[in-house]
Amino acid sequence: MKTAFITYAFIAAGLLLPAVLFAQQKDTVKVLEKVTVGSQKKKQTFTAITPAQSLNRQTLQQLNAPSVGDAARFFSGVLVKDYGGAGGLKTVSVRSLGAQNTGVNYDGIPVSDAQAGQIDLSKYSVTFVQSIDLQQANAQTMLQPARAYGSAAMLSINTLSFSTEALQRNHWQAGMKAGSFGLWQPSAGMNRVLPKQMAIGVNAEGIFSKGNYPYHIDNGSSSLNTKRENAELRSFQGEVNLFKQFADSATWQVKLSGYTSSRGLPGVVIFYNERSVQHLWNNDYYIQSRYRKSFNNNSTGLLVSAKASRSYTKYIDPDYLNNAGGLDNRYTQYEYYFSAALSQLIQEHLTVSAASDAAYSKLNSNMPDFVYPARKSFWNGLAINYVRPLWQLNGAALLTTINDQVKTGVAAKTINKLTPSFAFSGKLTANSPLMFRLFYKHVFRMPTFNDLYYRIVGNVSLNPEYARQYNAGMVYSASFKGMLKHVSISADGYYNLIKDKIVALPNKNLFVWTMLNLGKVSIKGLDVTAEADGAISEPVSWFIRMAYTFQHALDITDPSGVTYKNRIPYTPDHSGSALISVNYRRWTGGYSLLFSGARYVLGENNPYNQVDGWGVHDVFVARQLNIKQYNLQIKGELNNLTGQKYDVVRYFPMPGRSWKISLLFNNL
Repeated sequence: MKTAFITYAFIAAGLLLPAVLFAQQKDTVKVLEKVTVGSQKKKQTFTAITPAQSLNRQTLQQLNAPSVGDAARFFSGVLVKDYGGAGGLKTVSVRSLGAQNTGVNYDGIPVSDAQAGQIDLSKYSVTFVQSIDLQQANAQTMLQPARAYGSAAMLSINTLSFSTEALQRNHWQAGMKAGSFGLWQPSAGMNRVLPKQMAIGVNAEGIFSKGNYPYHIDNGSSSLNTKRENAELRSFQGEVNLFKQFADSATWQVKLSGYTSSRGLPGVVIFYNERSVQHLWNNDYYIQSRYRKSFNNNSTGLLVSAKASRSYTKYIDPDYLNNAGGLDNRYTQYEYYFSAALSQLIQEHLTVSAASDAAYSKLNSNMPDFVYPARKSFWNGLAINYVRPLWQLNGAALLTTINDQVKTGVAAKTINKLTPSFAFSGKLTANSPLMFRLFYKHVFRMPTFNDLYYRIVGNVSLNPEYARQYNAGMVYSASFKGMLKHVSISADGYYNLIKDKIVALPNKNLFVWTMLNLGKVSIKGLDVTAEADGAISEPVSWFIRMAYTFQHALDITDPSGVTYKNRIPYTPDHSGSALISVNYRRWTGGYSLLFSGARYVLGENNPYNQVDGWGVHDVFVARQLNIKQYNLQIKGELNNLTGQKYDVVRYFPMPGRSWKISLLFNNL
């Protein structure tokens, strides 16, 4: 009770502190410190000290990517587990380290799930997203929550709501997308400038889809054409954002967000039987706030963040054989989070930062014999950054403390772990287009509530899963005159070593499984990303983006085991993407490609466990129309142009050829 009280107090302080500061200001005219505002600039990801990739709003609008999970497939090094359809679950693994080792930030504050440890990115639409960034190791900014240092890679979702651009003008938009398989996706949003350097933004979106796409079962003379069942989706999400800039250029942001969905979970297709009556309901709500201020001529920075969230999940399976006549599992997860970070420019070239975070998570359920776990987590980080004209050095250390409590049974042991990271980049000359970089990072992931406490399967004796990352790469970035204006290429080789990998294995018999620390995985790979743009003539411009990953992820647990030096499940040797777009006056057209090589569904790499590779081709055309002071964009898409039949996850067929038409109406 005492811990909960303290946690609530921290959250209240984080949310209300900026409001108190605002209330104390006198209502007089003041001269604002210089702040640069304007249209969003393209991020210089190719000059980052550690590998970074970004998809801005313009690029996102050219991809077949209705959700953040779909868009993440266009990053090199990323594998997305996709169960198909508009409502299919989508989780991301970066460089085969697993979804639990990939952090997710939404407008600067971490998103978490203590129950499963992985974020379903199908919940996050790209309609109101300004950019999606993927950063290996640590983010470029020195002023960030300590929790951000605890992930092997960070996927950041950024909206316009928390930018000084929101203070420039009133803006609204309304849109509708319609497509194959009963898809309807209405959306609307507005941003209004308020007095005293404030702005409020509101947006909402609904998705309605039958998901009954056709698919083909190929079995010689017994082949069958049928349609996906139990794949319907109905979801709604909305946000209210408040942005305030103070007279001293400090900023305060508040976001209130909600998401609710009802979706069928299509089953595996085995022996022509895809019957599935499983259903999933989600109701997620949270409020988050950030206060940022600079002191002493911008040499000192302060960042205070807070968040309170509630996530409700209901899962039913009437066909499950038990005495209750099926499954009806309900979970409610709460988390309260507070963070404070401080950065200081010590001298012209040296910056030091410190951050301290605390979180309290708990999980309730209607399941019998549930242990009701609660977790107190603390992150304390220290980082330094030393910059010279030709080179940069960055180091960080994170102390993580995690303590679990349960109402019944035995809780997992308390964990205290110090994990370091180091990064370096350099150039031979100031004007050289070549840059070299390397980094090392040690991370670990705490077993999730499901790993530790799920009935029968859970194991409270689990150790954390550790991973060591090594990276060395080279970047070429240059500008030209003529048809080719800019070109950037990065190539990063990496080696990851996972120890105490958490896996599910049979315990007493084939029908009773448990979670164990049995795995060692060696991952060697190469990520290549390239971008180029130019203009053929004044009205005709073009853009190309390509990403490629070579990866060799092997199980090295037991030299005498049957899976020794076999590829781990769902890790193809080759995967990648491409995008080509051309603009002519108010017309835009483009082509995109996603491909994956063959992979295995189990650790034993035999022909039976192999899933064929696939390639999906999409095309689009869009037209901008100005109607008085309004703008109308009409876009048509043809996805999976060749009708490729494929599975990302075995026995979960993906949609074939489909179409989509989008209308977006806004003020200029």
